[in-house]
Amino acid sequence: MKGSQYNEREIVARIAKGDESAFAVFFRHHYQKIYEVGLMLTQTESVAEELVQDVFLKVWKQQEQLPAIMDIPSWLFIIARNDAYKALRRSTRLKVVLETLDWPLPVSNETDEQIIYRNYHELVNKAVSQLPARQQMAWRLSREEGLKREEIASRMQIRPDTVKEHLTLAVKNIRQFLETQDALLIGAEVIFLWSIHSLN
Repeated sequence: MKGSQYNEREIVARIAKGDESAFAVFFRHHYQKIYEVGLMLTQTESVAEELVQDVFLKVWKQQEQLPAIMDIPSWLFIIARNDAYKALRRSTRLKVVLETLDWPLPVSNETDEQIIYRNYHELVNKAVSQLPARQQMAWRLSREEGLKREEIASRMQIRPDTVKEHLTLAVKNIRQFLETQDALLIGAEVIFLWSIHSLN
């Protein structure tokens, strides 16, 4: 690359050889357009940002194939579009799961959504069992007994604000646990949405 002028073919050739500095230039050059595609399709900034990271990870993994791709921008757009559609389908599925988040699991012929729910139910229970005692108690009183914050405070003989702190920390710890499980690759997203419902 001569001076500050961007030369796509030269950059791609360097990336194919494992040049990380060239990849950084490539990233900066294409970042905004991919982000805008993700945001346009998903309407969610955090999802669009994750999509950008996923797209460039795929680019790096396919670095040796890059010189054979004649239209890099169009290729990147297709990857971003496909990933965005997958995220949207996943989000739609999650909404179905969240709508069924109740205790206990409904007894019927299991649909895909119920199987997903059951798997998460088991994982969350495992995560909850590892929480500190006060966080675990607050979580169970909220989720399993359906008590309001004030009722939990009375039961635990603490302030409602302290209950909120325990629940917030519980959500954080459960989310971290699910992320380590890499459960269906959407554990963090599920518990994040679930946490919003938990603290209302």
